[in-house]
Amino acid sequence: MSATENKNLALAFFDHLMTGGFDAALALVDEEALWRVSGEPDVIPLAGTYKKSEIVGLATLVSKVMPGGVRLTPTTTTAEGDRVVIECKSQGVSPAGKTYDNRVCFSLEVRDGLIRSIREYYDTIHANDVMFQRTYPTEHLAEK
Repeated sequence: MSATENKNLALAFFDHLMTGGFDAALALVDEEALWRVSGEPDVIPLAGTYKKSEIVGLATLVSKVMPGGVRLTPTTTTAEGDRVVIECKSQGVSPAGKTYDNRVCFSLEVRDGLIRSIREYYDTIHANDVMFQRTYPTEHLAEK
C-alpha cells in the first residue's frame, strides 16, 4: 500500500473508534498487533501494552473514567512508507467536571492493509489528574 493509503487506513481506524464502530476498527488491526500506551502502569492506569483482544478493554477503561467520552480530533497527519503519525486534540469532561484537553501523538505501523502496531504518547500528568484524580506534589515535578 502507498503512504497515502496507509494514512487513510489509520484515520479510518480512529474514526471508527470515535463513532462506536469497534468491530470495523478492529477489522483494520493485525491479530499480532500491539498498542503501547506511554507511562508507567503502576502510576497511570491507562499505561501499558495491549494486544488486539485487549483494545476494547482499553476503550472500556477510558469510558469508565470519562463517561461522556473523549473526542479525538486529528490535527496533523504524516505518512512515509509503512509509518503513519497522527497528532490529535483529545478532549472531554470528567465526572468531577474537570476539562480534559490533551494532545496525543499516535505512531502507527501499517503493512499489507493492517495496523501492525500503535504507540501512543500524551501528557500523562494531565491524564492522571483529570481521569483518575491523581495529582503530583510540586517536588515531584521539579527538575533534579
